[in-house]
Formats: sequence, structure tokens, C-alpha cells
Amino acid sequence: MKRLFIAIHVPCNEGITDLLERLRRQLIHERINWSKPENLHLTLKFLGETSDESIPGILKEVSLAVEKVAPFGLVFDRTGIFGSRYDPRIIWVGNHLDAQQPVAALANQVLDACARAGFERDRQNFVPHLTLGRIKNINNKPYFQQVMAALPQKLFQEMMVDKLILFESILRKEGPIYVPLQQIEFKGKMA
Repeated sequence: MKRLFIAIHVPCNEGITDLLERLRRQLIHERINWSKPENLHLTLKFLGETSDESIPGILKEVSLAVEKVAPFGLVFDRTGIFGSRYDPRIIWVGNHLDAQQPVAALANQVLDACARAGFERDRQNFVPHLTLGRIKNINNKPYFQQVMAALPQKLFQEMMVDKLILFESILRKEGPIYVPLQQIEFKGKMA
């Protein structure tokens, strides 16, 4: 069994690296597991514990679903938290999701393909984001809220997306390792 997910790898640029370092410095006294820049990715579908026998079927369905997808641009231009103001769980950077965005259509295609391969569709709405930190405990909530409210909402990173990656997630005490198992390249032509 392998712990798998399908994602867009995001090679971190200076904008997101600076944001991550700023948050680490400002929230140094809080219990937050920070993401490593080299591990940043935009998850389209978390598959969880998956048998080796299931992998070819997943790859076949996802490859068929995205074969006509053309490369597209993706921006990360806003920050936020998942959870409530009083019980934040995740600090993220992402973008405003519009149903017309190519990443929204891609996510739906991947979710449908995974459903055909035997993996239930996710119940929560898709929000394109990179997890910067997983919050374990916030001691000073007013200060945390002040730091988050002061974050700029600006263009942190722009990139072209031309493939998906099936990753294996290996959990370790020092933090997870993400091993790319298979790339699924888009074959559509840009308009």
C-alpha cells in the first residue's frame, strides 16, 4: 500500500519563499508545522492508502481525462486560513477560484477520473491552494489574527501548468517526503 495523491508541483519562487519566511519569523512562538518550499504542491485529489494494483487504473483514467487539456497559467495572489478565526487549522496561499478557470475544470476532470477508478469524489469544495503551515496550536490568537490580516494580497507567483504528478507521500517524524511516481503530461494545444 502506498499513500498517494495527484497534484500540480509548484516550483517555489522568491515571492512565496519570502511569504513563508515572513510568516515563520512573525509566528515563531506558535506551534505550526511549516511546509518546506521544495514540497509545495496544489493537490487535486488525495487518494490515501492505495494498493499497487490500483495504480495502473488510476493512471489510465486520469491520463484519458486530461489528454486534451492544454497548458495554462496559474497565479497565487491571496493568502488565507482554513478553519475559523478562533480555531485556524491551515495557513495557505492560493487564488480566487472562478468556475471558468482552467484549474477548476482540471480538478473536476481529475475527480471524475478518480471516481471512475473507484475513489469517491471529495465532499468539500475545491479551493486551489498551497499549504504553507499546519497549525497545531495558537497561543496568542489576537496577534495571529493581526499577522494574517496584515499579509499583502498581491501576486506571489505565476506559473505555467503542463502536467500532473502522481505522488507517494511518505510520512516521517521530520516531515513528509513526496516521491513523484508518474507524470501525466497535457497534450492539448494552447489557444
